[in-house]
Amino acid sequence: MITTRVLVWIIAVIVSACSSLFAQTGNYKTGSLLWKISGKELAKPSYLLGTMHFKSGAFLDSIPGAGAALDNAEQVIGEIVMNDMAELIQKTQEAIMMTPDTTYQMLYTEDEYQLVNEKLTSLFGGGLDQMSMIKPAGISMFYSQMLYVKKHPNFNPLNGIDAFVQKQALEANKPVLGLETVQSQIQVLYSSSLKEQSEDLLCLMKNPEHAEKSLDELLMNYNKKDLNALYRILKDKNGPCPYSDEDSDQLNKNRNDAWMKNLPTLMKEKSSFIVVGALHLAGEEGLLNQLEKAGYVVEPVL
Repeated sequence: MITTRVLVWIIAVIVSACSSLFAQTGNYKTGSLLWKISGKELAKPSYLLGTMHFKSGAFLDSIPGAGAALDNAEQVIGEIVMNDMAELIQKTQEAIMMTPDTTYQMLYTEDEYQLVNEKLTSLFGGGLDQMSMIKPAGISMFYSQMLYVKKHPNFNPLNGIDAFVQKQALEANKPVLGLETVQSQIQVLYSSSLKEQSEDLLCLMKNPEHAEKSLDELLMNYNKKDLNALYRILKDKNGPCPYSDEDSDQLNKNRNDAWMKNLPTLMKEKSSFIVVGALHLAGEEGLLNQLEKAGYVVEPVL
């Protein structure tokens, strides 16, 4: 699978209306992007939507029941509050700047440096010589965005589905809340050691065909609403650049566990339209499984 944390976050870090698709497969729910949460102490149901962060806001129209669920919700909850894009951009720019005491010549052998430099130059017109002030994870982010834009040239990063939903809520004078802060999300994406980041970038540059194939698989399975397939990709250990369990937990499980401490109270206070990356819905540690174990009724909206 793709090694960079950023690409999984992007998709993170997430067709058929046949009822068999949303049956439990491997004991985990799948087959829908929108789920109704009811029962327990909830006076009104809430809804949980799994997104692919780069999907256009217009994609919401293709998700059965999403428009009505958003209209009826009393508040919107996202991974972060996205209305202050200036803060998000500023903090991201700060996070991806290389530390002044480290150079790429220190991170790579001469052969590795030349390989990464040549690959980046062929892709962007400039290599490590020109990107020396950017951390490897930042370069990986640019590469991941380039892969997506290559397949979706009309994509507008300011009109992704998460931002679109929050904008709709604000225009309707509904509260918009975040499950984590901008700073904490950036910490997840860029806090790993420069050595680990440089290894990720090197593996990405050595396996560009596999990276593009993995993105195609992620997009295909998201469009098919196959949450189980997305989860299997995250957990795959057979690719050239597999995730460690620690990396996977940092991206997904640990954040899901933290969100589950707040979601019950937030849903009890107000009926909520909750929007997070699709990978956060999937698998054993996914929000769907955790909500059901906590006693809620979790149903697909078709």
